[in-house]
Amino acid sequence: MGARLLLVTADKVFAENFAKACADRSLCVETLASASQLPAAWGSGDDRAVGVAADQLALRDRERRKLLELHCAPDAPPLLMLELPETSAVAARSAPVRMLWPPEAGFLEDLLDSGQTALAVLVEPSLWETGLLGPRLEAAGFAVFEAATPEDAAGLAASFEAPAAALAPCRPDLVEAEAFAERFQAERPDIRVLVADSRAPLHAAEDALRRRRPAPLPRHLLAAAADLLMGRRSADPLSLGRILLLEPDRAELGRLAGALLEEGYEVAACPTIASAVARAKEDPCHVAVVSASTDEAEAASRAAVSLREADADLRLILSLKRGAAPNALGTITAVAASGIDDCLLAPVEPSQLAFSISRALERRHLRRENERLLEALKKTNADLEALTGFQKKFFAMVAHDVKNPLGAILGYAQLMSLKSKDPVLAKPLGSIESAAKTLNGLISDLVDFAAIESGKLRVNMEQMDLARVVAEVQSRVLVAAGKRRITLHVSAPGELPPLSGDPLRIGQVIQNLCTNAIQYTPEGGTVTLLVERGPAQVQISVRDTGIGISKEDLPRIFERFFQAQNAQTMRRAGFGLGLKISQEIVKAHGGALGVTSELGRGSTFAFTLPLASGPLS
Repeated sequence: MGARLLLVTADKVFAENFAKACADRSLCVETLASASQLPAAWGSGDDRAVGVAADQLALRDRERRKLLELHCAPDAPPLLMLELPETSAVAARSAPVRMLWPPEAGFLEDLLDSGQTALAVLVEPSLWETGLLGPRLEAAGFAVFEAATPEDAAGLAASFEAPAAALAPCRPDLVEAEAFAERFQAERPDIRVLVADSRAPLHAAEDALRRRRPAPLPRHLLAAAADLLMGRRSADPLSLGRILLLEPDRAELGRLAGALLEEGYEVAACPTIASAVARAKEDPCHVAVVSASTDEAEAASRAAVSLREADADLRLILSLKRGAAPNALGTITAVAASGIDDCLLAPVEPSQLAFSISRALERRHLRRENERLLEALKKTNADLEALTGFQKKFFAMVAHDVKNPLGAILGYAQLMSLKSKDPVLAKPLGSIESAAKTLNGLISDLVDFAAIESGKLRVNMEQMDLARVVAEVQSRVLVAAGKRRITLHVSAPGELPPLSGDPLRIGQVIQNLCTNAIQYTPEGGTVTLLVERGPAQVQISVRDTGIGISKEDLPRIFERFFQAQNAQTMRRAGFGLGLKISQEIVKAHGGALGVTSELGRGSTFAFTLPLASGPLS
């Protein structure tokens, strides 16, 4: 049974979509109609729910607040609150509404048309620094007043008569936002609390879950809920990247941050070095844009270096004023030593900054992708090494523990065949002997392959009479050719030059090629074994009139365990190791084995052996 997630909703279609998204991730979903059922459904031990998703549409105000409080407990599973779209939340006056930047078209105007007079807007600090929200509210028809704290904003809003909004910098989580709304509405019941957030929704949810707090998520991003609750990172479709912007000049900070927000970036706008360092530690960003053009240029450069040391993936961009003091110019060297992506001259054009950021993000992505591929390669290599080690042990076990008793079976079968006069036993004894020989050949292939893999293939070089080797192979394969009514032609020179080699191994290669040719040639065909002498080498070739090999399979014919597609219908006992072993034996003799073939017309396998230089001992 997979990990278990809980969903609170009364919407059947919504529940089906969530269950489908979870099934694609091998997760199990249990749907509840009421939040009151949750504690009993959490479970325990291996059956403990790994997370809860609650549809805000299914919750009354008291249920919602109770649920948020419940999931702040240390032993509670993580909670995602699936929020309504901003425009549909206009009628839900009691709940705080999270307004993502930029707000949905017509949302503020709809608030005004609904008769809303008093707004208390808690503005995420980076959005506060840009100064973008005030003009947008004014354009919608609200008078705007700024306050230092949420409590001051509530005091201002309590006295509003004409449509107006009181703004204060604050980034509350869901529980804190509910508490603010309750306090504000106790003073003025018709007050509307908005939480303006410039962060992308998946980023905001990840941040809350990391701090073990209930997390908000827009209802239309339902598919990402399962990954978030399982602690898996997802690419945010509403964000191009997270940018830390350190600029002491507040007017310049607002101008650049506002432009980047409009482009689709998330911006952590910081006017001081201390706030930038604190923000980076609290919530890592992708790119840091650091202004080193003020009297604190040296301190700013040190901050940039500290940011990079804390996060090796962080990309760095410096902004330096034209005609800066020599000590400011000297800071570039210190920052460059830790790695810098770009250096821009202030005042920076937003389009130029956005282009520089996009290049830095691309380098960051390539770096992370290279690291991911490297880790994947290391894991694959480790798996292959483990598999190779197992394979070697297995082959060694086969050679030692199987070959010996098999030899006994074959020996006794042959002995019984010689001693027995019972014709009834002749056939089963012959079958035992034949099967034992086949199995012995298979095991010999495995043993040879294991020796090749470990670099210990045994080849005993000596003076070799190739004509005798060919004659011995011919006598062995004639029987198999006769059974399939295949004509076997052997052509060799009357005299062959001296060769150095292992007669048993070269015989093994020639017999393997002849056996394959006979096996894959239809009855009535022809197999030709040809030995030709050259000035520096001897070539041995085996040509058949068989089924041939396709162009697609030909490059793979010497791979281990490989068998051509058309040969599988005529397959006999074997592991597909014969050609690989033959190739390695020929290589050990200083020769080469190759093949030419045409599908349906036959194949020719040929290998060369170098002539001996000088007299053989």
